[in-house]
Order: sequence, then C-alpha cells, then structure tokens
Amino acid sequence: MIHIQVTMMIKEGRMKEFLALCEKLRRLVLKEKGCRAYEYTREIASPLGIQEPIDPNRITLVEGWESLAALKEHMEASHMKDYGPKMAELRSSVAARVGESIF
Repeated sequence: MIHIQVTMMIKEGRMKEFLALCEKLRRLVLKEKGCRAYEYTREIASPLGIQEPIDPNRITLVEGWESLAALKEHMEASHMKDYGPKMAELRSSVAARVGESIF
C-alpha cells in the first residue's frame, strides 16, 4: 500500500473556506478505485512528548492508495484538476511525504 502525508499551511483567515473545499473533494476521492484512506487532520494537544508545536493553520492530509498506479489515476482525475488550483490559492505552503508499506 502507498501512504501519503501532505502537510499544508493555510493562509490566515482562509481555513473555513479551505475546509469547505476539502469536504467536497474528499467525497469524490473516496469513490475512486484504489483509494483506501483520504483523511484531513487538524493538530490537537496530546501527551506525546515528541510532538511538534501545534499550529492552528496547519492541516495534514493522510492518504492511502492500493498502488502507485491508483495514485497516478487519482492525480489525473477531473475533480483533482478542478479543486487543485482552488485549494492552492488558500495555502501558503504544501509538502508531501510518500512511502510504501514494508510489513
């Protein structure tokens, strides 16, 4: 399985608008062939001693895909091409980490 963590910094005052787009996009992505997970997360305080400082403008998207081929199809989906630019306008930065299951 392919695992992706996308960390996004949302522009000040744009979170509500950003999350509204995320909610609509998520419904479409979850219907895609090969999608195992597509969860937007917000940071919370925890007892974990190694946790980074919480940033209220940071959203992390956790994705799971059956294969790289499924991920490639996802990136080419019409809804990704439609929502991508809209979401990019609301972010100040984005970075991704991609891995594969080893056990």
